[in-house]
Amino acid sequence: MLTVQKLDKILVKTLYYVCGFLMFLMVSVVTAQVISRYLFNSPLTWTEELARYTFVWVSFLGMAVAIKYGSHIALDMLVRKLTGVSRKTLMVFNNMLVLIFSGILTYSGFEFVKLGARQSSPSLSLPMELVYIVIPISGILLIYFVLSETIQIIRKAGDEQ
Repeated sequence: MLTVQKLDKILVKTLYYVCGFLMFLMVSVVTAQVISRYLFNSPLTWTEELARYTFVWVSFLGMAVAIKYGSHIALDMLVRKLTGVSRKTLMVFNNMLVLIFSGILTYSGFEFVKLGARQSSPSLSLPMELVYIVIPISGILLIYFVLSETIQIIRKAGDEQ
């Protein structure tokens, strides 16, 4: 049976590889654009668009990894000053706020995907739903990672009592 820890490892490893590939693709495409524009005086029209879409994907998927490891931007002055139950309560409250945001992000992302079904990108002629699908994917990953962390906080609080 797949445990939560194994699923976490698989998800995070997959996210790292996908983000790494997308970063490599983005750097390669931008490099090709610079070379074609300045050395050959013939810019590639599709590179800027592909670089933009890969950047969006890396940003949204990277947000999920940052949430998993607690490396996102946070104001933790108050959390660091508190101890015990009050600290854990505040951490759970913060996670609930992130869950609300993630739920809104997921719902709005699915609405964006519906809008993208009728659109295509100008240069690449990609269906925009392929670009927008990362928004609800990221929201679902955020929900999963935040729920997982919240359950761990609550379990640790129960073990300490």
